[in-house]
Amino acid sequence: MKPEVVSDGVKPIVDDSVVAERFSAAAKTYHQHNCLQKLSCDALFNGMKPNGTLLDIGAGPGTDFSQFSHISSVIALDIAAGMLEQLKINYPNYETVCADAKTIPLPKNSIDSVYSNLALQWCDDLAQSFRSTARVLKPSGEYHLAVVALGSLAELTQLGFRTNQFRPLSEITSQFDTQEWQIKSAKLEPITVFFDDLKELLYSIKGVGASIHADAKVTSQSRSVVNHGIRGRGDWMKLLGRAEKLRTPQGIPLTYQIALIRAVKR
Repeated sequence: MKPEVVSDGVKPIVDDSVVAERFSAAAKTYHQHNCLQKLSCDALFNGMKPNGTLLDIGAGPGTDFSQFSHISSVIALDIAAGMLEQLKINYPNYETVCADAKTIPLPKNSIDSVYSNLALQWCDDLAQSFRSTARVLKPSGEYHLAVVALGSLAELTQLGFRTNQFRPLSEITSQFDTQEWQIKSAKLEPITVFFDDLKELLYSIKGVGASIHADAKVTSQSRSVVNHGIRGRGDWMKLLGRAEKLRTPQGIPLTYQIALIRAVKR
């Protein structure tokens, strides 16, 4: 596997159609690669007491909310139609909406609780997304979200890869309009996933649809993994050797910094 390459000096922009296409393509194999999503889901669930109608933004192939007895219905929103097709197989009772998080096509004040797990790092305009969410969320409704943040993928840097930077926690929280939202908590939590080998590690990124093609149309918001290029078997073997030096008893680690935020609509 050769990770995709981006040249220096390109200021990334997210092409929503590319994001939708990549995540749709990953839908059927998503659950084979989503260890990180499961761990961040657990972290979000620990602080949640949702009720009524819950909106899941960037729902992917779906999340099991059955442990929350006060949820009456779930609306799953995703930009990728393929993800929603898979979700309907997994959770046939969920309502699905294929739409962008920046323009949520639901009635004003129609949602009781909002959840979003590792989706909004792909959003090129968080402020607009948060405004759209505030419009559909009822007053005093809670928003629980996890976003990949600055400092993630440090092991890839150690292996000689270049990675575009994710947003810092302060930038993420600054996109909430304080007249609409009150941030109750915001923290960074490191989550490390372990892999049997380097190929599995790299495919874990690609497998969840996160390997956005790095070209002149892709900006820093895409945060895709890039490197100087692997020119042949010799380069690959050297890379494997460096990866083995990172190995722990659990496997080769890949660490993400996850921003965990709980906000309440005023």
